Amino acid sequence: MVLLLVGAGALWLSSRLTWSWERQSTPLRGIEVVTHSGADTSSALIPLAVLAVAAIAAVLAIGGWPRRIVGVLVGLAGVASVIVGAAGLPAVFGAHPDGYPRSQIVFGHGLALLAGLLLVAASVLVVRHAAGLPRMGGGYQTPGAAKRRRDPDAELWQELSEGRDPTVPE
Repeated sequence: MVLLLVGAGALWLSSRLTWSWERQSTPLRGIEVVTHSGADTSSALIPLAVLAVAAIAAVLAIGGWPRRIVGVLVGLAGVASVIVGAAGLPAVFGAHPDGYPRSQIVFGHGLALLAGLLLVAASVLVVRHAAGLPRMGGGYQTPGAAKRRRDPDAELWQELSEGRDPTVPE
């Protein structure tokens, strides 16, 4: 859960950082530097972060094979995040004019790459340990539902242990 939360936070932060820049000529101000955030450059970062947060709730709420399916989806989201973070990164290391915010751009892309790796790691853990993870809602049954699920032989012994005769109708 911590990996999913940190991965979602890293994706969100990466969407707010500078991913690219350009110089534009304006009639009144001359040449201006315009920066583009990760959300401007790639529309996938914020939805991937939302998916990671939703996966936290899904992993806690469900169990069994559906939990493993959520784990696989988180892994695919992590791979997508790595692809988005790596896209355009080689061009950052080319020749650029003075004032180019190389460190900011590398940090933005690198954070998306790190988030993707965290999501893939969380995916592996969820798929591998799906049966052992705690599940919400499993212990919250009505008394009638819990009684119906009991073994009839165990019910007879429970009645005797409580001092009632199970053969006498109530």
